[in-house]
Amino acid sequence: MTARLTDIRDDRVIRLPDIESDDHGARSALVGRRTVTYRELADTVDRLAARLRELGAAPGDRVVIWMAKGPEFAQAILAALQAGCAYVPVDGGHPAARLDAILSDTEPIALFTDARHLRLRTDPALPESVRSVVVVGEEHEVRPSIAHARDAPLSDNRTAVPTVTWAEFLGTPHDDAPLSAPPTDITPDGLAAILYTSGSTGAPKGVQISHRNLMAFIDWARRELAVGPDDVFANHASFNFDLSTFDLFVALSVGAAVWIVEDGEARDIAALAAGIREHRVTVWYSVPSILMLLTASCALTPEVIRSLRYVLFAGEVYPTPRLRELAAALADSVHPPVLYNLYGPTETNVCTFHRVTDTDLLTDDPVPIGLPVGNAELLIVDADGRRLETPDAVGELVVQGDCVTPGYWRRDSEPAAEQHRHGRHPTGDLVALVDGRLVYRGRKDRMVKLSGYRIELGEIESMVLRHLSIDAAAVVVLGTGAKARLALFYTVRAGAPEPTLIDIKEHCARHLPRYMVPRTVTRMTALPRNGNGKIDYRSFAEVPPTLARRRSSARRDEPRRGLS
Repeated sequence: MTARLTDIRDDRVIRLPDIESDDHGARSALVGRRTVTYRELADTVDRLAARLRELGAAPGDRVVIWMAKGPEFAQAILAALQAGCAYVPVDGGHPAARLDAILSDTEPIALFTDARHLRLRTDPALPESVRSVVVVGEEHEVRPSIAHARDAPLSDNRTAVPTVTWAEFLGTPHDDAPLSAPPTDITPDGLAAILYTSGSTGAPKGVQISHRNLMAFIDWARRELAVGPDDVFANHASFNFDLSTFDLFVALSVGAAVWIVEDGEARDIAALAAGIREHRVTVWYSVPSILMLLTASCALTPEVIRSLRYVLFAGEVYPTPRLRELAAALADSVHPPVLYNLYGPTETNVCTFHRVTDTDLLTDDPVPIGLPVGNAELLIVDADGRRLETPDAVGELVVQGDCVTPGYWRRDSEPAAEQHRHGRHPTGDLVALVDGRLVYRGRKDRMVKLSGYRIELGEIESMVLRHLSIDAAAVVVLGTGAKARLALFYTVRAGAPEPTLIDIKEHCARHLPRYMVPRTVTRMTALPRNGNGKIDYRSFAEVPPTLARRRSSARRDEPRRGLS
């Protein structure tokens, strides 16, 4: 049997076994800007891991990675795991201040970065735990950046941390030396990763991911999807987004290749289409907004999609009319790919799945989020925590099982910590059981009360998106108290007729009670999104009320100008 770089073992721990002397070592593991074979990947990961262990790395120690997306990012992730550490990925687009907050919180043993990002740090001081900074890049870029970091004044009279190039940290390869064995004291409940999300207090909050959590997901994916060494997975998501665990670990666990979509390509439709075609991508996984862009731009031509076997999406609701358009575009393939709707917050990774059927696309009703992944147990509870078992009853989804993470890093005193200690995660999402499958009904924290009425903002968005001209929509509450009002922000589909204010309000009135019809309507050129591609609802609070009021009173024939 061909060895894989990331294997699945009975002990429920991700390990990186030796790759035997067979033809698989010459196959592509990482593709994109440059190709890395499985043997090259195994050699690099082993050498990096050995150096981390020389630094004194022990199981559970953290390794922070902050650089542009590329093969080195993936190699650093795998090396951290090989050394028994937990990897802490920081998106290359995140500011230095966020990195510093994460460094302070995690106290890592090492920081992997690149020359450009190293220059962005104005204060070279690092936590005392950091024993080495490893810098990726061309020699002519790396040396000046390292010199700049070494010469910069340190705050608090701290000692400078050794800063070396990637090549120096790798050391000299020894082709005749056997690959060193990974630590044997890693347990299934050991820490594998910390993924930082936005915290309600404004400070980033780290979700701990155990080996057991990752293995539960990998194991399910291998059973559900018929994937193997001939597949090519597209890694579109940032490595700090939980979607990336599918791209990287499932692909490598079956000996497949991974196309690492770099930062500059992530929203470049032409580059994405070219990459799918060039690398013959068979498995695509992303947030719906990217797939909607590819569909709307007519980029999914028969030539582009001919290799696709699976298209998976997660992270936000995929409006059924838009999903129908995607399915129609993919139908031009000789063998149309299978569509999957995956669901799960970072605290559970993926905990439900639904294989999209033709029947799902016949109506505008939301596509189900489906059935449990692996041994996940899904409970629907009311506001008092009592289990709801009546069909169609709407309640909060609570998840139990191996997919539930240990909780938040260094936040053991928070109310959620007790739930996580018992393997439970209240998602804050409202769901209902319809025909034996879960259907998403919105967010608890997006349930508002206006004029005495309980209103789920996601329900309004879902109805707005049934309008044939509207591409994306966000509904928020602007103002407080007696001045609070529902505000709709939307974008128009490319080539679609421009809807007027009255068109939109009449459309909403046909589907919604009067108290749920937005008071103000604002067209935007694009909805603001966060680093993970989800709509950034917080930013709408900054929209000037005068603009919103002006839109709400616009005449039917008034032209709409986009907002940038």
